[in-house]
Amino acid sequence: MNTITVIFRKGLAGYIQTVLKKSASSFFHQCEMWFPVSLLILLCQCNAVEQSASDFIPDFVVTDSLIIDYIGQLNLVNSKDDRSEYLLFDPQRKEFVRVNEEGNILQRKNLEEDSKDQFEPSYVSIDYLANGQLLFVGMNHFYWYDSELNLLDKKEIPFNIKSVYFSPGHANLVHGHNIFTHAVNKDLDDDTREKEDFLANFPFLTVYDFAEEKIISQDFIPKSAQMIKAPGKYMDSAPFSVLLNQDLYLLFQNSPEIYRFSFPKLNLIETIPLAPDNSFYAQIKPVPVKNYQSMSSYGMLTENSAFFGIGITNGLLLAGYHGALPTDVVEIYNSASDQEKKQIRETYKIPYYQVVKEGEKVWEGHLDIQFQFQNGRIYADRNVNLPRAELELDYVPFYFYEIR
Repeated sequence: MNTITVIFRKGLAGYIQTVLKKSASSFFHQCEMWFPVSLLILLCQCNAVEQSASDFIPDFVVTDSLIIDYIGQLNLVNSKDDRSEYLLFDPQRKEFVRVNEEGNILQRKNLEEDSKDQFEPSYVSIDYLANGQLLFVGMNHFYWYDSELNLLDKKEIPFNIKSVYFSPGHANLVHGHNIFTHAVNKDLDDDTREKEDFLANFPFLTVYDFAEEKIISQDFIPKSAQMIKAPGKYMDSAPFSVLLNQDLYLLFQNSPEIYRFSFPKLNLIETIPLAPDNSFYAQIKPVPVKNYQSMSSYGMLTENSAFFGIGITNGLLLAGYHGALPTDVVEIYNSASDQEKKQIRETYKIPYYQVVKEGEKVWEGHLDIQFQFQNGRIYADRNVNLPRAELELDYVPFYFYEIR
């Protein structure tokens, strides 16, 4: 059987395994393990081809940029509605940085060290409010700051926000004086939390009015979500959320569909199947509660796929997920060196995107860029239309995108 026949019948990863099993081959006897892995990576670039679900071809256009004269890492936390000011966070220096629309630094402040205005080390979200204040949502408290990061007020959160992502996380969406979050009652005991069907038994989806200090709506995770259909432990159950035309759209990391709810009164209106291409996507399976360890889900994300965000652009929804390792490659990956594993991840764990228009997926494909999402806005640290620069920069860039 010739090489081409093997590749077509078994798939590329199967072909690599066939080659590796032929220990009599003097050529491969003389090579280190890195060579077949490198060959796999070289040939598997065919995975990164564009897949179109319809005649719609998206054009990703840079519409704005923010260039900050700053050496270090900055995470974009949020911005004012008119984009006149941005709040960023340096995870190494533990400081918040305010900049204007020109990228000029207005203020740098470490709220862990400042006892007068002290803030928790980890936070779920920070939002600019209409009155000019900022609402910081920590693990246990709401904090209100003025425009120059001086603490004004602090109140205990009457529920637990359930998510593993912080500083910033994705569990919260603030609109007016309402906050949508993924919440659980503080009084639940450990035995209840460790039940296989825990996620199905409580209304985690919550809208809280922080001005009136009351919950105004709650609902359950939809029954068609993967976490409900296949109970167990998942890395994170908090959905990504965006508002479009007064409706709330939710995307769970572990489940390939978008759910449209009314807002702020939560009622499920529509389920939008994303049906990711099985050539690149592999559904995450839960870890049984009895076998669960705190870090075990991270390995699941390496071998399988997970959605990493949702954005809004010109009435369209953009969802992103990372590709999975093909079944045959998992075996190679598990026995590979650290450097070889890195090469395999860089080949397969690449971003794929889906565009949804009027409740229907109209495009799916790979783009060589890692988009991020903040309050529905789509951005990245480079311009996808320019060559990738490998040099270390002495400034921090952000490029904002629309689909046209």
